[in-house]
Amino acid sequence: MLSRVYCAFCRGMDVLTVTVEVDVCDGISFFMVGLPDVAVKESQQRIGTALKRYGYRIPGKKIVINLAPADEKKGGSAFDAAIAVGILAASGQIKAADLSKYMILGELALDGSLRPIHGALPIVIHALEKGFSACILPAESAAEGSEIEGIDVYGANDLGEILDILMYPDGCSRLKAGPRLSERTGNSSVSCPGAEENETAGSGVSEYDFANVRGQAFARKGLEIAAAGGHNVIMVGSPGSGKTFMAKCLPSILPPMNRIESLETSKIYSLAGMFPPGGGLMKKRPFRAPHSSITVPALVGGGLSGAPGEVSLANNGVLFLDEFAEFGRPVLEVLRQPLEDRIVQVCRVRTRYVYPASFMLVAAMNPCPCGKLDDDSGACTCTSSEIRRYLGKISGPLMDRIDIHLRVRPVPAEDIVGNVTDCRKCGPFAAVPESSASIASRVMAARKIQAERYVNEKFFINAMIPSSMLDEYCRTGDRERSYLKKIIDRLHISARGYARILKISRTIADLDGDDFISLKHISQAVRFRAPQTN
Repeated sequence: MLSRVYCAFCRGMDVLTVTVEVDVCDGISFFMVGLPDVAVKESQQRIGTALKRYGYRIPGKKIVINLAPADEKKGGSAFDAAIAVGILAASGQIKAADLSKYMILGELALDGSLRPIHGALPIVIHALEKGFSACILPAESAAEGSEIEGIDVYGANDLGEILDILMYPDGCSRLKAGPRLSERTGNSSVSCPGAEENETAGSGVSEYDFANVRGQAFARKGLEIAAAGGHNVIMVGSPGSGKTFMAKCLPSILPPMNRIESLETSKIYSLAGMFPPGGGLMKKRPFRAPHSSITVPALVGGGLSGAPGEVSLANNGVLFLDEFAEFGRPVLEVLRQPLEDRIVQVCRVRTRYVYPASFMLVAAMNPCPCGKLDDDSGACTCTSSEIRRYLGKISGPLMDRIDIHLRVRPVPAEDIVGNVTDCRKCGPFAAVPESSASIASRVMAARKIQAERYVNEKFFINAMIPSSMLDEYCRTGDRERSYLKKIIDRLHISARGYARILKISRTIADLDGDDFISLKHISQAVRFRAPQTN
């Protein structure tokens, strides 16, 4: 007797349907074909032990299991549940409803319980696109698909609950994943994502707030522009000047992800097995801060399983590289392609994985090896050759891809202590810097302007404007163009640098609420672009 059960596996961001064909006939043997790896082949032992817990067994007959398509290598243990159901159906031990309606996944423990799987969210979306009526997943993984409408998502704790769903579908609503977010909050369906922005500025409550940043008005403004337009930024300054703290404050002024961004980032975290508990799509923008000892595969993705790296985990969020010059040269150089194309490609012998990598790069480094070059005390002991060697660790092409360059000076004593007053009520910190909430409101307003401007485009922030569309979206007058020509010649700015200046100018104009990019906006952009002019 032949049975067919459906499951799936992820290959990068792509999902492939796998048909588990099980044939049980006379004879005594067990064959599994279709390019299974060792983990898949070992499922026979897990399945056999788990079935005994429920009074079933692997029949002592000739069993042939084919994982189609046969030319795609299958890896992992998420096929266990589908294979177990296929064996029971083909051997006549269960009489299930139409199995073709379900996509079934889950790793079986020896006691029959189900362990969570990676990639549940993209698999549910794929099942919906392919016309399946329901997905049966481990309970811990089913919550990832709770916002996907148009398909039933069941969460099962063990093999017994899977069989209950298949044999008694009308009585198993209690096993469905929790209420969808659309039912809880009234949000629109994920199956038809829009590009609208969430109305609430800021990405939730953060322990890091710009109200706690003393001084650094220039750096604060540069980070506000970076947040408003999605620009890359590097901060160069002495230790203790606030570079790391300001970078960690950046998420507090970023708007929540829109529906498209949320869905894309959530899929990446689902694939990586790092989906936040509780279900529902991610709303807060990710903030990733890998150590300088990170390897190339860990940064861009790859390894044996082709898993996404830090640049993809930071997708639609922030990738913070502290002590930028301490990262290995090969590690830094691989950033050039994702910074330009906003994707990363991981190639293997027979497979190519493509992951989104649209992130804001925020880098921080010292001005010299000892870090005291900018101190007024003159305590720097570095020679000019040592400084050149240290700064030379960052290649020119990589620096050219970073939009905003900030020289972060040591904080003066009066900014650290504050405006001292005799008023006991006010205390020594009477003059409090602007809070993240106040800055976030301006960032949100600028992002809304961009969302409306690019409503018919495939991009939605200024940093993503293609070079071919600069003339359309970054219009300037004769005066402004004349000024730009002089700046390009004087500062030896590249064509890429020119494009970056125009994009920064567009963002500054948006923060001011101006449609036209004026000379004032361009001059400010040049100041943030050229570090020697800070």
